Amino acid sequence: TSIPEISKVGAQKLTSNRVNVGGTFGYTKQVKRFVVGAEVDFGSQRFDKSVSGTGTYPCCAPEAFTINQSVKNNWLLTVRPRAGFATKKVFVYAIGGLAVTKINYSENFNDTFSASQSGNFNKTKAGWTVGAGVEAKVARQWSVKGEYLFNQFNRNTITSNNLNSDGIPF
Repeated sequence: TSIPEISKVGAQKLTSNRVNVGGTFGYTKQVKRFVVGAEVDFGSQRFDKSVSGTGTYPCCAPEAFTINQSVKNNWLLTVRPRAGFATKKVFVYAIGGLAVTKINYSENFNDTFSASQSGNFNKTKAGWTVGAGVEAKVARQWSVKGEYLFNQFNRNTITSNNLNSDGIPF
């Protein structure tokens, strides 16, 4: 009866809303007002967040458990086509494609029975990205832009075999 409650507490959201800085290399082709192209960018993505959740065992109240989770990453690489419409100096576009980053995740489970368990991974992950932007021409072959990107990386499952229970049967 405890597994659904532990799963519920462990399903914590670790999201970021930070501004990232990086560099972009790309190519675009314009036909009248329609513009298509592709770009590659690499940037700093300083993401470092921790969350904690606590629950009570349904079988054994008031006995409780706590799950601590943290995630970190420092960079993001995207490769994506883009398409949109341009005026003389402004280009409005949509983008979508491949996203790659290195994610460092860890979790720790403790309860009032003195049980503890931990798990982690540190791996490069591929996912996808979508977004939109506005680019303005500032010189013959130079422009500045602002864009919004949403990145999604697949879920990971960690199987841990390091449960310590001080002799408490589970």
